[in-house]
Amino acid sequence: MTEAKKLYWIAINGATVARSMMPMVRPTTRPRAEQLVGFPTTEEATSAQQLLLTAPIKQAERYIADLGARVASGELRLIRPKNPEPPTREETSWTDAERDSGFAAAFETMKIPGRGDE
Repeated sequence: MTEAKKLYWIAINGATVARSMMPMVRPTTRPRAEQLVGFPTTEEATSAQQLLLTAPIKQAERYIADLGARVASGELRLIRPKNPEPPTREETSWTDAERDSGFAAAFETMKIPGRGDE
């Protein structure tokens, strides 16, 4: 089994584009974005975010379309979550399901006084 590759992500949700500050394997966001794109470097994720936030809409649409070949080659990853949520004015929160699933499993096995599992 190969180890999953950690990538730097942008979350596209309507006219908003958020960027993860740390590399992740299986990111999730709140609000749940329309799509997430994983890049191999933070510099490339930052450049993509800036382009999508500042470029004319036709250029941004062309850029997104051009990413398809890189996704198909495995260089980038694309995630389209089910049931995306509407964009908000709040900050996007990021969670890495890969990292957090291990934490949750470890937490569940802990004996916590007062929880009834002593």
